[in-house]
Amino acid sequence: MTRISANRLRHAAQVYQQELTATLGFDRILEAVGIEPQILAEQNARVDLQREAAALETACEALDDPTFAARAGLATPGAKTLLAYLAQASDNVGQVFRFAQRYYALEDPDLRFDLDGDESEPTICLSSDILSAHQFPRHREFLVFGLYKRTQQIAGPGFGEMSVLLECADEEFCARLAKLAECEVTGVQAVNGVKLPVGGFEHEITTSDAALRAHLLKHGDERLAQQQQGRTGLSAKVIKLVRSRLPGNLPSGDEVAKELCMTRRTLTRKLSDEGTNFKSLVETARCDLAKRLLLGTDSIAQVAFLLDFADQAAFSVAFKRWTGATPAVFRKAKS
Repeated sequence: MTRISANRLRHAAQVYQQELTATLGFDRILEAVGIEPQILAEQNARVDLQREAAALETACEALDDPTFAARAGLATPGAKTLLAYLAQASDNVGQVFRFAQRYYALEDPDLRFDLDGDESEPTICLSSDILSAHQFPRHREFLVFGLYKRTQQIAGPGFGEMSVLLECADEEFCARLAKLAECEVTGVQAVNGVKLPVGGFEHEITTSDAALRAHLLKHGDERLAQQQQGRTGLSAKVIKLVRSRLPGNLPSGDEVAKELCMTRRTLTRKLSDEGTNFKSLVETARCDLAKRLLLGTDSIAQVAFLLDFADQAAFSVAFKRWTGATPAVFRKAKS
């Protein structure tokens, strides 16, 4: 599994240690998810994305407070990364996020920014082929509210009101998050991200510096060129293969292993090393496609058939397990 900087996890640990209700040390949380606690003391430490996500989920459970992850995201400090410096040197917010799409892989190859909507009223969405939103919802909230806070920091005053979009189907919980962030939080969405104000991409960055930007871009391109080609993890390859078969009959684990030129045992072992399994990846692919199909004109029964479910009831049960909402509720919310 690709390893990422431990900076986000280190920040979450600092916020956790300030919690008055914390009875379990963060080192115990790290141990529970397979992370050596001393790793956070190392300046250039790296951790697995799956384990970072599991640590955030476990912290929320330990505090018996599902809002902790979002609060940790909202407490995000200013960063000192290539992207952070590029943001300061950019001409406008739109340029910042186009650079983020280009260079975020240098910080976290398993997450990316996608642009939804249009240039005048964009939504910046967080997506991953490895880590699905329904798998670790608290971790996704940590990232989304961190994105919200960083956008505020980058844009500065006068930017206008933003809102947060979540897959979460719990209206009461969304209301709690909205109160914390002091912004609108809308649930039962097909994406997890931040909706910018009208014209948000044109908002000028007051610290724009063309010369510095050119130097940073050159450095960023050099780093990208140095990255190993074809470093895509096995998990991403499995998801891509499963998606290529949908809509239609789902491939079995044996079929996928054969197509990837390995035995089923090797496939299972390597996916386990990446912190996942074949069933979880199939559900990720099905869930993502289900949400896209439900936004179209196909009936729920047709969507169930296209995703290779035995019947509509089985699909509805699975979809609610994935997202917290039934297909009908999800479709109604998006209509």
